[in-house]
Amino acid sequence: MRLPEFRIASLFCFCVALATVIGLVNLYSAAETQTGIFPRQAAATAVGAVLFAVLAAVDYRHLRKYSFFLYAAGNLVLLATALLGHEVKATRAWISLGFVSIQPSELFKGVFIVHLAAHLGKIQRERKTSMAYGLLIPVLYLALPVGLILFQGDAGTAAVYLPVFFAMLYMADLHYMLVFVALTIGAVAGGFATLRIYSQGIQHTWEPFLHKYISTAYSLPILGIAAAAGVVSFFLHLRRRHSRGGGWLNAISLSLFILFAGIQSGDVFYGKLKPHQKVRIASFFQPKLDPRGSGYQALQAQIAVGSGGIFGKGYRKGTQTRLGFLPEQWTDFAFSVLAEEWGFLGSLITMGVYGLLIASALRIARTATDLFGCLVAAGVATLFFVHMSIGIAMNLGSFPVIGIPMPLLSYGGSAQIAFLAMAGLVMSVARHRRLLAA
Repeated sequence: MRLPEFRIASLFCFCVALATVIGLVNLYSAAETQTGIFPRQAAATAVGAVLFAVLAAVDYRHLRKYSFFLYAAGNLVLLATALLGHEVKATRAWISLGFVSIQPSELFKGVFIVHLAAHLGKIQRERKTSMAYGLLIPVLYLALPVGLILFQGDAGTAAVYLPVFFAMLYMADLHYMLVFVALTIGAVAGGFATLRIYSQGIQHTWEPFLHKYISTAYSLPILGIAAAAGVVSFFLHLRRRHSRGGGWLNAISLSLFILFAGIQSGDVFYGKLKPHQKVRIASFFQPKLDPRGSGYQALQAQIAVGSGGIFGKGYRKGTQTRLGFLPEQWTDFAFSVLAEEWGFLGSLITMGVYGLLIASALRIARTATDLFGCLVAAGVATLFFVHMSIGIAMNLGSFPVIGIPMPLLSYGGSAQIAFLAMAGLVMSVARHRRLLAA
């Protein structure tokens, strides 16, 4: 039985509020010995709650007119942060305002979703779903902020933009080939970078081969062959002989282009990773190789999660947390604190809350009156899902530690404000769904 639409919006709002409370309660225990962390998070939550209420009350379609301005201004702030920002742990991603520091890359996520949704909605209305409008321009919109965030040294945050981008392309109902090309390039890039890190981390004989023969310099001939195949295919098409090989040439040209673009992107991503980030990814494959060094975090997190049992050790009674064995327990490993103190049952309830939050956001996207609202809600839901699933996987040792916050659960003022503001956008889509699309 389906819930009435107003109940879907109420369910979403309730889940956001409950997840926020769970996060604050968990943080109070995790950061008990760290002066100032909980008050700062509480203040950020208050700011985020105000933004949530304001954005929920305003018609989200007004943002469509200002999306490009917000996008351009946001990229200028990202550039200024990369050049003049405050550096923390080899990452220049914060701007210090004296009494508070903000992380623009977290705040920009909502701007990126709004601008990409506005562009995809526009090309669908105008039926300009060609390769240029449907893929190349959105890729440029993605590449600029991701490049600036990589320049800051924050590869984890940059990587989160990719699944949101692919999900929104899919939800925009573009030609499946466009989504396939973008997704395959991303997969080749990620696989190439990960393979290099893995082979280098365990000193495998693949590393010299990869470095010598599969690099940006040697991938340029691939682009030349792809271009030549594309030109030949074009002339065959003009002469109406595509049945004699034009289709195969198109497939070969596209495959080679994907390979070239993937290798180039993967090499750039690999080069922008900091040494400690490469070590973290390598430790994911063999955490026991250096249990007191690079593998320490993942191993201690797994111990904390496992020691919680079914019902947990009790609030503020977790030994891994209290004795300081669990590193970064208020940020990357906040879920381990929750699992140790509340056990499997508490973890399951928490994941259920986030599951309902994401499901209700997707339901709101499905019932939106226009594509712009649908894409905004779907993009926010995807972002919540990616952050939460990767965060839990990091705590369970099923994913490399890349340093991204779990929504409303991990410490981080900028992230807290950004997630609550984006939740407000979803509420705006829910509240204004019955109005005619602008």
